[in-house]
Amino acid sequence: MIQRFLSSIPLFDKRSLMISDKAISLLVLLSLNFSVIRADFMIMTVYLLLFPYLLLTNRRHAVFHLLIASAFACCWIFIARDQYGYNRDLLVIAGYNVYPLFAWAVGLFGVYLMYAHWVPSFRTMAFPKKMAFFSVLYWSLLFGAEIIAYHYFNFRNIATSQYAGLPLLDCIHVPDWMKAFYLLNGPVYFLICEFLGLPDPNTTQKEAELLVET
Repeated sequence: MIQRFLSSIPLFDKRSLMISDKAISLLVLLSLNFSVIRADFMIMTVYLLLFPYLLLTNRRHAVFHLLIASAFACCWIFIARDQYGYNRDLLVIAGYNVYPLFAWAVGLFGVYLMYAHWVPSFRTMAFPKKMAFFSVLYWSLLFGAEIIAYHYFNFRNIATSQYAGLPLLDCIHVPDWMKAFYLLNGPVYFLICEFLGLPDPNTTQKEAELLVET
């Protein structure tokens, strides 16, 4: 009853949702420069609040996209656990740095939300075009976030600081194999979501059910 009421008010129309989603993404990025809020606590809070946020905005099926991003992030951090160590006091559990785990989960999911907002007709687009659009969007947001964090917020991964960054951009100072993964993580996540046939995360639950029926 509460969810139906909330989804019926103007605050939760598609345009408002897009603004709200972007505001959350911007808040996460800006939190890297907050002196009173630790970045790891902030990203964990945002991650946990995403679940009730998606339910309240009538996007229950989008939780599957978030869970896939979470599983993907867990696999990635398992592979690269020794490559993360920041110039900030961040939580480490059993040798795993918590910040990149949640950052990758939220980041991948956030890019997919933005993709779905900006391409409302993506269901009818040819797959190569969808893949190309998502990849360009992912790389643009990745590079932008990395440049701002590294050069303006002085938020740096000192565990791999000895490595050169990407040419011209001077960001993502990690070994070459990690650079390749950084560039591929987004497209691979997109391929997984497409392969599983997940609906547009920004459609309502009712719209998603109608798509499945047709």
